[in-house]
Amino acid sequence: MTQASARRVKPPGGGLLLSRSTPDGPPPPSRDRLMAALAAVGMVFLVPFAVHDFLKGRYPLAAAIVAVVATLAIDAFAIHRRKAPPIPYALLLVPMAAAITISLQTQGVIGAFWCYPAVLFFHFVLSRRWANLCSVALLAEATVMVHRYLGMRITVRFCVSLAMTIVIINVIQGIIRELQGRLLALAITDPLTGAFNRRQMDGRLAEAIGVARRGGRPVSVLLFDIDHFKRVNDEHGHEAGDAVLKGLVALVQERSRQIDLMFRMGGEEFVLLLPATGEAEAARLAEELRASVAAAPLLDGRPVTVSIGVAELHAADDRESWIKRADDALYAAKNSGRNRVARGAAA
Repeated sequence: MTQASARRVKPPGGGLLLSRSTPDGPPPPSRDRLMAALAAVGMVFLVPFAVHDFLKGRYPLAAAIVAVVATLAIDAFAIHRRKAPPIPYALLLVPMAAAITISLQTQGVIGAFWCYPAVLFFHFVLSRRWANLCSVALLAEATVMVHRYLGMRITVRFCVSLAMTIVIINVIQGIIRELQGRLLALAITDPLTGAFNRRQMDGRLAEAIGVARRGGRPVSVLLFDIDHFKRVNDEHGHEAGDAVLKGLVALVQERSRQIDLMFRMGGEEFVLLLPATGEAEAARLAEELRASVAAAPLLDGRPVTVSIGVAELHAADDRESWIKRADDALYAAKNSGRNRVARGAAA
């Protein structure tokens, strides 16, 4: 392998999807929507409790509940105006803990009940790490208060039940995250090869054009086509054809940089997006990949080759014209005998 290709090697198994994992917990827009909904629920259900406690003379408890509702409302109002929430969600632990403590002092075991929706709240709007930190802190604080006001018998049951609730929530969230990952993979990748799909390609190419033009850096694409792929299917069967497609994608990904993205356009055609890469460097990489494919044992009994079109983004290009130049180069490579690399014409 040459120095240029070695620079692009990434560990096997470091697939495109896995290298761009989703954040730990709900994405910020989802958290914000949940926060707005919880604020509305809090105003509907908690304000009556605050009014009731105020009328009963439990002024500290009423004030603590109002503080929780006010904090939720301030963040919800900011979200409604499409602004960042001014109060970090983790700080909601303070008024919640205060309200639960006062409730334990004045109402006994009833106050402990509020720990359970508080823990659910943390896990809905915070990252997993912060949700667990806040939950454990609340568990510790509430356990001490329950022991102080309600005795050991209730304390043990309360501590075990709340701890089990935290563990069960984590298990459920783990299952949900795994399912989300699978759904994401189905939405953006080709199920056979693991390369990104055509829909994802359109968006990523548009992003690459914007980034290249803002930063003044080159970006290129390689358009691959497996030579005589119909013969592979006809002579060896579709299972062999599928194995060739998967083997090609695996080979290209192993010899690509982490920032390079591979897409399946359809059939036996693929696109490799090369950020920060000019046409000359992209052509060198294309030649290395072409030679690697020809030498790889992708199919028993016969070699498999590819033709590759290379095109760098030019000032006059949009997404369609850029890919069209790569496609024209690909057909030039095929017309000149296949198993070749050709560059796109100037824009």
